[in-house]
Amino acid sequence: MAILKRPTFSYSPIVTDDEAVGGIFCANTDDTQRVIGERQLGLLRDLAAETAPARTWQDACRRSALALAANPRDLPFAMIYMLDESGRTATRSGLAGIDPSHPAAPETLAVDATVAWPLMLGQRRAQVVAELSQVFGTDFPSGAWRQPPRAAVIFPIPSSGETGRTGFLIAGLSPFRLFDDKYAGFLDLVARQIGAAVANAEAYEQERRRADALAALDNAKTLFFSNISHEFRTPITLMLSPLEEILAEPGNEASSQGRQLIRVAHRNALRLLKLVNALLDFSRIEAGRLQARYEPVDISAFTAELASTFRSALDKAGLRLRVDCPPLPADIHVDRDMFEKIVLNLLSNAFKFTFTGEIGVEVRLNADATATEVIIRDTGTGIPHEELPHLFERFHRVKDAAWSEY
Repeated sequence: MAILKRPTFSYSPIVTDDEAVGGIFCANTDDTQRVIGERQLGLLRDLAAETAPARTWQDACRRSALALAANPRDLPFAMIYMLDESGRTATRSGLAGIDPSHPAAPETLAVDATVAWPLMLGQRRAQVVAELSQVFGTDFPSGAWRQPPRAAVIFPIPSSGETGRTGFLIAGLSPFRLFDDKYAGFLDLVARQIGAAVANAEAYEQERRRADALAALDNAKTLFFSNISHEFRTPITLMLSPLEEILAEPGNEASSQGRQLIRVAHRNALRLLKLVNALLDFSRIEAGRLQARYEPVDISAFTAELASTFRSALDKAGLRLRVDCPPLPADIHVDRDMFEKIVLNLLSNAFKFTFTGEIGVEVRLNADATATEVIIRDTGTGIPHEELPHLFERFHRVKDAAWSEY
């Protein structure tokens, strides 16, 4: 086999004793390995860059073949075959430098069968197939050379991870190079890079499927909350209507004790309806369908009215309620329902975690008149400093915090 060499020459004069040029010293160095090494390193770099955007293992193989086609000197042709789940059939997944109609490039190859390309399951070393023209009865594409390759090599494409896909790289060998350890090491790196690209694409694909499944589950949960909320509202509304009619009739024959029980049922039905509405609002927030409806509101009067609903409960608990809501120069545009939920929830938490002292409610216009502050203070247990980062986490509760049921 002929080996092409690419030497570098340098010339130096040989000076005699009388300082005349008596001859020329010609030194030369062989740059072949340096040139080949740079070319192969460039291919490995391009292979990694080309396969990085792949999102499926098929795309990773296709992109790998495109990168291999850019180096027809070391790889006159190349074929990528990936194993199916059974591990008995290898499917052609990428071609470089060879036509898909070539007899040596069938769409599928059987593993551990007596065929022209002897693919073996569990293969760990390279397997050389010599005299290609005699084995297949036709010439192969020559790549960058005038002569077609006489031999090819089969390298296993290893899996990266326990469940990664495996396959084989079939590469034509340069007709002007020996298949030595350096050549074999280069092709082994190529096969491993293809395996890593396939594994990365499969990992991305699995993560996308997992994200799609979680999104579908979240959507199903939102639909469930929405549907169940509507189902709950209907019987509660039907239950409230007759109770309100009974309470609205002054001459009702029901006893005072019976009316008191009806009031308790009515009050708890209203509370249940409020909880169902909150559940419906939650499902709308999850689905991104909750829209605020802003309107001008006298914030001071509205806040004082909301705070007054807790006065009787606070009096029974021995707590003081201080409301400081002076009138503001103008109404503030807010969503009444959302604002009501915020204030009532804050007051509810203040009441739940306060055992002695007072709860203060303030409405204040800041100095530059660009915002209005609603401040709720209490003398309760407070929030530990280490829990402050979790303040806005949904459903988070301070561990072992004492609280009262009301």
